[in-house]
Amino acid sequence: MKKKIMIPAAVCFLAISICLVSLAWGAPREQIFRFNLYTNPISLDPALSYDSTSDEVLNGVFEGLVRTSRNGGIEPAMAKSWTVSQDGRTYTFKLRGDAAWSNKQKVKASDFEYAWKRVLNPATSSPHAYMLYYLAGGEAYHNGTLKNASKVGVQAVNDTTLKVTLRSRTPYFLQLAASRAYLPVNPSVVKSNKNWAMSAKSLVGNGSFTLTKWVPDQEIVLSKNRFYPEAKKIHFDQIKMGIINDPVRELAMYKQGQLDWSGPSETNINVFKLDKATKKDVHTYNPASTYYYVFNVTKPPFDNVNIRRALGMAISREMLTHGTPAYAFVPPGIRGAGKTFREEASGAPYFKEDADKARELLKKGMKEEGLSAFPETKLIFNEGHEYISSAVTSMWADNLGIDVYAEVQPWEELLDNRMALNFEIARAGWTADYNDPASFLEMFASWSTDNDSGWHNAEYDSYIRQAQQTGNDAVRMKLYHQAERLLIDQMVIIPVHYFKEFTLQKPYVHGVYKDYSGALVYRDGYLK
Repeated sequence: MKKKIMIPAAVCFLAISICLVSLAWGAPREQIFRFNLYTNPISLDPALSYDSTSDEVLNGVFEGLVRTSRNGGIEPAMAKSWTVSQDGRTYTFKLRGDAAWSNKQKVKASDFEYAWKRVLNPATSSPHAYMLYYLAGGEAYHNGTLKNASKVGVQAVNDTTLKVTLRSRTPYFLQLAASRAYLPVNPSVVKSNKNWAMSAKSLVGNGSFTLTKWVPDQEIVLSKNRFYPEAKKIHFDQIKMGIINDPVRELAMYKQGQLDWSGPSETNINVFKLDKATKKDVHTYNPASTYYYVFNVTKPPFDNVNIRRALGMAISREMLTHGTPAYAFVPPGIRGAGKTFREEASGAPYFKEDADKARELLKKGMKEEGLSAFPETKLIFNEGHEYISSAVTSMWADNLGIDVYAEVQPWEELLDNRMALNFEIARAGWTADYNDPASFLEMFASWSTDNDSGWHNAEYDSYIRQAQQTGNDAVRMKLYHQAERLLIDQMVIIPVHYFKEFTLQKPYVHGVYKDYSGALVYRDGYLK
């Protein structure tokens, strides 16, 4: 939950908090960039965060060995250079010698070794552990069959040299190394305070900004990290993030000059209803993100594939007017062997919308389950997704003659219920952690901690394992296509749409953008 789960759209929040925040934010100030988060971060511990709201903060206060450039490539960050062995299994990173934590301590190769092994340590309960299975011994250590952490494939040779040994050639490893799971942490800080990531006073980072204020439900403030090695290239003195769960108020603040950037969508601020002056500030992005519904396949009758397929085929996606209709899981923009993964998909779509066929499948599935009537069923979703949920349940009623109750839940409660398999059908979304189909398809492997469907399939696992072990991109993509077809044939999830994102950005804001994954990048931004 690449990854990374989509930022939840908003509902109205307490007026008193809104007033407090808006009063604190006046007219634009020199090199102070202001935007809204909607909700509190889940965690600012890179090992424990699993939501895109947390990422907006983490992207500023932490930095990995490498980072993703605007065009999706890889560029040096804490590592100034690296070499790769002939067999593609060993990476040797040379760290910059002038990198420091925000508490003045030197950033060392051992900080990365500690952080990666901490993610893999089962006692940490990191949702990203599976993303480090690429390291030699990583999966065995996390599963407890390897007790000696020193045998995991990451070793600090000295303060500025990190040696990484992979279990097999991984063509997209540098993309992985730029993701949240591979961020470093300061060992002395983590060991001395279990709550180190919960307040501005105790959080220590190594990024271009440092956390200087965090008032839950009100505001987060980042300030330029003067110990960052490239501090002279950072233009913003401060980043102010409001936590205002009211899209109407957010739009008003943007129009009044109290915000420099806003992330509208059809589920909060409708860009198509903006006045002409505000529409001039609209920017459009197509992030590598998919909106879908997930089934709890361990709970009858959703352990029946015909019933799942019936619900998936009974939705008229074009009528939802959100994003681009989706009939697969991996979105456009994710790379393949030569073209994009979607462009390389061969054959007919995995399924088609067909109300008549859906009714046949539902009837067949209910007969297999011994049901004379469709059982009471609940669809859970988070704030801001009322329209889509209402439309989908209406389509199920009209096309299948079944009643599904839609229940809105707070974002954190929805995530908890999904991970605990305390649901029948749930709203979900996934954004790429790195630019490869593995970022999507590995999450439904039986060993993935992000697999909140309860679905385990040996054939699917085999496709993923084989893909992980080959260095041939064409072969790897073929295996991923087979895995995706199986996932959709089994209708473990109902793909609904690929996201299209809109932002409002003041004309004086430069160098701020959404990257391929939909993450907001403000590191190189400036006001002019």
